Amino acid sequence: MDLDQELELPAEARALLDAVVAIGSGLDLRGLLTRIVEASCRLTDAEYGVLGIVDDEGDFIDLVPNAAVGEQFDKIGMMPKGHGLLGLVPRERRTIRVDHVAEHPVSSGSFPKSHPVIDRFLGAPVLVRDTAFGHLYLGNKRGGVEFTATDQALVEALARAAGTMIDNARTYEQVEWRRRWLAGTQEVGRDLTGTASVEDAVDELVESLRELCDARLVAYVRVDAGLLEVQQVAGDAEAAPRVVERYGEQIREATSSRMPERVPHDHHRTTLVVPVPTRLAGPGAILVEHAEETPSLRDIMLDLVSVTATQLGLILDRGQALRERAQLLVARDRDRIARDLHDLVIQRLFATGMQLQGARGLDATELRTRVDGAIAELDGAIGELRSVIFELGTESGRPLLDDVRTLLAEYAPVLGFQPLLRIQGPVDRALVPEAGAHVLGTLREALSNVARHAGASTVTVEVTASSAWFRLRVIDDGAGFDPTTVTSGSGTGNLRSRAESLGGHLLVTSAPGQGTTLEWVIPAVG
Repeated sequence: MDLDQELELPAEARALLDAVVAIGSGLDLRGLLTRIVEASCRLTDAEYGVLGIVDDEGDFIDLVPNAAVGEQFDKIGMMPKGHGLLGLVPRERRTIRVDHVAEHPVSSGSFPKSHPVIDRFLGAPVLVRDTAFGHLYLGNKRGGVEFTATDQALVEALARAAGTMIDNARTYEQVEWRRRWLAGTQEVGRDLTGTASVEDAVDELVESLRELCDARLVAYVRVDAGLLEVQQVAGDAEAAPRVVERYGEQIREATSSRMPERVPHDHHRTTLVVPVPTRLAGPGAILVEHAEETPSLRDIMLDLVSVTATQLGLILDRGQALRERAQLLVARDRDRIARDLHDLVIQRLFATGMQLQGARGLDATELRTRVDGAIAELDGAIGELRSVIFELGTESGRPLLDDVRTLLAEYAPVLGFQPLLRIQGPVDRALVPEAGAHVLGTLREALSNVARHAGASTVTVEVTASSAWFRLRVIDDGAGFDPTTVTSGSGTGNLRSRAESLGGHLLVTSAPGQGTTLEWVIPAVG
């Protein structure tokens, strides 16, 4: 045979080769699935085509239609349940060809509203490594004719080729996702002993996760005796308290069981709640809300978010260890200073005693003068030293946030529910102790006002610190009130006086039936 002679292939074989080449033109999984459906319709001259993707239990989790039924598909508004012919294909794991759908024994004979009426049917499983990835369904061959045995053979061949291509596309998507995850997280938290802080590292980590998962919101939530503390947020910060409260049960369950939770949504969207394992920093969880979780990323996304949670736990533990080390060094210095002061007092008392003992031979007047002077000097020195020693020995150095958490836990039984705490910025380093006492007094009075007057079902406490300002905000969803008809004597006068005495201000926003927001702001220098 002349090698230059053009090789003639049957039309069906050439069409199949063209289809295989067309669907394999890219590694984007969604685009690949769409090309599979379109190529199947062209091969068989089918009017309608859809690829149903299933999960590990065989339930449909997504449908990829051809262009001809895309608009109708959106109007149907429901996912197939696997009944009738749609369920026959996965049950028998083989190609099913039906000439008249209404006459088939398993057909229900009816279609959902807005669904095109199907008379001719051709369905084939799409397997990836002998596991069902989905099922290809074709309906109504153009011209009203029946699907042929050739159509069936072409679809079966295309489904086998598609399985291999889907496997490659899934592998590529997983590798690419891992690469992006490594690029976004590998450097986070390495410089905690240098200029970087724990807050900066956690901010960077949650922001990286939000971008990687294409999530609406990512938050690190600390759980302390049932109290949810929103410590870092990437995404819609204003919506964070509501979102965290919505998934509060899953967050508490995940931190208690140390098992991640998945809350699936429609259209490849899911919410992940992953516990953060720690040894020093206390329990917490990462909330990844409305992440884009494609079928190929379902398991790998949860695994890598869990790895990120472990990385976050190490960062938090390292930061806590550094804080405890600093506190230990301070405590050692305080003990040393107290010991030195005690030694100084003893030595001065001893020296003064020796001076007095040596004054026995002096006349009465001179002796009285010397003794009175020594007594006055010693009384003053001892009083001053006693004050310093007392302060060194009794000051706890307790962080402001610890006192805030204790206060919220104290008010949970009074309110009838656990308030939500949200923290932003270096709160524990923003104020001097005297100003911190005013913060606690203000928070106590604000919570008391909510308990007495609001009738609220939720309260969010936001504590925010920047380089210039410290802000305490208490938000409730209670009855609210009309500020123009309520005087400052109704519980806000004292709060306003506290703020103004420190150079700050108070702002109360409310309306009947819309809850109340109390914002108390003072300079960060205290």
